[in-house]
This record gives sequence, structure tokens and C-alpha cells, in this order.
Amino acid sequence: MMEKEQIYNVLTERGYDGKSANVIIPELQVLTPPLDTYFEQWVSNESNTHDYVSSGYSIKKLMEERGMTYPAALLTMDWLIKEPEAAMGSLNRGVR
Repeated sequence: MMEKEQIYNVLTERGYDGKSANVIIPELQVLTPPLDTYFEQWVSNESNTHDYVSSGYSIKKLMEERGMTYPAALLTMDWLIKEPEAAMGSLNRGVR
């Protein structure tokens, strides 16, 4: 698991404010495989992004159509994997 401070530094360097970074760090530290590996690779190199599909959504689609950052799309995909019904309902309503 990546250290909180390392994740915080990367997120704030890439546009997150400190409060938002602190809110999502615990969730990013427990992403479902392979999303955890995708996040670690993105931390090492911002252009290193992978796509993944679950419940009819993809990371790329979430970023393009919902305006999500890569970490936000990973967290949403993780939610789709862990709680597909709740996540789908929220996404269909346009809420996360």
C-alpha cells in the first residue's frame, strides 16, 4: 500500500486541493485489483493510464463524459465493482 504522504503530494501536485486529497486518500489506498495497480502506475507517471470496463462503464468514458479525473474515475469504477446496484443507480441519476 502506498503511503498517505506520497499520495497526498502527487494529488496536490496534479491539481487536487489538500482537503479533497485527504478525503479520497483512504479510498485510493484500498482500490480493488487491478485498479490499485493502475493507480500506482499513474502516480509514477501521470500519462500512464489504463482503461477498465465494469457494468457498462469504462474509466475512459467516466473521464470523457463525466469530466472525472483519473483518480475519481478509478474510485467510481471501484464502487461499480464493489456495489454495482448503488453505483449504477447514482450514475444513472448523475450523482457520485
